[in-house]
Amino acid sequence: MPPRFRSAYAGLEGAEHLVKIPRSIDRRDAYPGADLYEAVFALDAEGFTLLTAADGAEGFTSRQVVWGDVAAVRTVSNLLRADFMLLLKEGDALTVPYNAVSSELMTRVAAFARQHFAEPDDFASGLPNEPEEFEDFFFNAMLAEERHGGQFMLPIHFEPPGKSCRNLQNRRRITTGLLILLSADELVVIDREIPMRRRFFAHYTYRKTYLSLKSVRAFRLQPPPDTMPGHFMILELIIEQQRLGIPCFKTPDRVIDLLRRRGVARL
Repeated sequence: MPPRFRSAYAGLEGAEHLVKIPRSIDRRDAYPGADLYEAVFALDAEGFTLLTAADGAEGFTSRQVVWGDVAAVRTVSNLLRADFMLLLKEGDALTVPYNAVSSELMTRVAAFARQHFAEPDDFASGLPNEPEEFEDFFFNAMLAEERHGGQFMLPIHFEPPGKSCRNLQNRRRITTGLLILLSADELVVIDREIPMRRRFFAHYTYRKTYLSLKSVRAFRLQPPPDTMPGHFMILELIIEQQRLGIPCFKTPDRVIDLLRRRGVARL
């Protein structure tokens, strides 16, 4: 345990995961005894604890979240920069930045969080029977990653990247793509964080959002203006005070049908 956070160790030593987040400093600035860690977080069966170094030489702040307060788990990756996020039902988010070289560890952390915040769901009659067929190297790689270990993942909505679209200023852009997967208890939304980009602009970010189907209380679909073709609609999933907006270039009919079969209110 880093010296700054050592006083909290007695309450965290039994955690399933206890992870240290190093400071972003040059190697030449590191020396024995230096304050090298920005944060420590822990996960156990009860919830998530985040300790963050306070400004100054000593001290830290603590934030604890029980799993029942979590609306969704999200990971964002942009080359070596990455974020692990807990989207909370009260509407805000708890974010832990990390280096993407630790992605294997953080995948296990995300899986542990998903096992504990998602409510068991025995609703089976609303499951679509046929997967959404698509061809795209990146999104097929994401699908294979989610199916690793034999996990059931059914593609129910796909939007290919590279389609012509328009931004809010009505300038020409191309879509970055979207894939929505259905597991037994979850919806998994995989996108590129922003729904569009310039045609020759390199964009490396991708994002995964895991949410419990049973937690979705309502949804709405905000269509684009009729007079402005090429714009995105927004599928909004409502989990108490948390609003998850998913930009869609085409109507996500199968997702909407799934939610309606489950009795989720459409606003």
